[in-house]
Amino acid sequence: MSIRENNKKFLADFMYQGQRYRRQYPTYEEAAAWESELRRRMRLSLPYAELIDGKGTSMLLNELLDKTYVRFWENTPNQKKQLSNIKIIEEHFGEGCRIADVSTTALDDFVFAMERRSLAASTINSRINTLSKAFNFAVDREYIEKLPKFERKKTTGNARIRFFTEEEELDILDALDGDGRYEFAAYTRWMLDTGMRPIEARNAKASSVRNDAELGWLIDLRKTKNCYPRTIPLTKRAVKAFEFLNTIERPFAHFTETVIRRNWEFVRGCTGDTDTEYVFYLCRHTCASRLVQRKVQLQIVKEWMGHKSFEQTLRYAKLFPSNMLDGRKALEQTLH
Repeated sequence: MSIRENNKKFLADFMYQGQRYRRQYPTYEEAAAWESELRRRMRLSLPYAELIDGKGTSMLLNELLDKTYVRFWENTPNQKKQLSNIKIIEEHFGEGCRIADVSTTALDDFVFAMERRSLAASTINSRINTLSKAFNFAVDREYIEKLPKFERKKTTGNARIRFFTEEEELDILDALDGDGRYEFAAYTRWMLDTGMRPIEARNAKASSVRNDAELGWLIDLRKTKNCYPRTIPLTKRAVKAFEFLNTIERPFAHFTETVIRRNWEFVRGCTGDTDTEYVFYLCRHTCASRLVQRKVQLQIVKEWMGHKSFEQTLRYAKLFPSNMLDGRKALEQTLH
């Protein structure tokens, strides 16, 4: 038996064929009986779903988060972020917390704990969204009867949007080319003119790039952050970058977070920019900003960038008071 006491209650916690099973009970005897019966049914290949799909009176928050993760986030682009959120949530509520104990008051306490760490509203909301998804899943599966109240933090709409000016872009590319970092320079040009997320670029296949007889060069993105496929027209500069890097099936796969960080530390040293917001991800913001500044319709910008909601695109609307090909024409107006 793998029973241990936790906050004056008893937690049955064991692994079977790579899957973890956990359940908390008020007495040792109840916890031991549950584990013993579950092991017996598994060993004899008997049905045991009712033992693990219990109601909220006994199901642990850890169990619910595990189920939600496997059902919605495992092996998706959102996996890493959700694992991080889940870890923070479990650390706050504790290992033996039942989902029935996660009340509106408990959620308020969680938000307050995040606020005391001076976290951004968007970060707090991301963790609340993880919990909300899990509890909606619990209601759908009848683990609990109703949801606690989830309140999101209001985010400010006037946050600064940092992007590269054309002069900054020239400095960055000159520094990379001057040091012989031609591959990363090509990758930077690609990211500036496509606005892709780094993870999307790493997943992109060479076979996804095509030359359409009418529309010109395009890339079809099938594996995206929001699981929403999109097609991006490619500028001449982006095509040249692709041709330079196209030696394997996934031309951008080796530009990992480590590779990006190492090259960007070099760029920071060359440019002397110590702003904490001066990061490589600004290539994406720069692409969106230039589309807006050059008067591409916001709906087209939304489609180009793969924003899940129009609110994300509206962040760029204040930069300056068509179709997807207009976006390519706008980006062709760059320096080189």
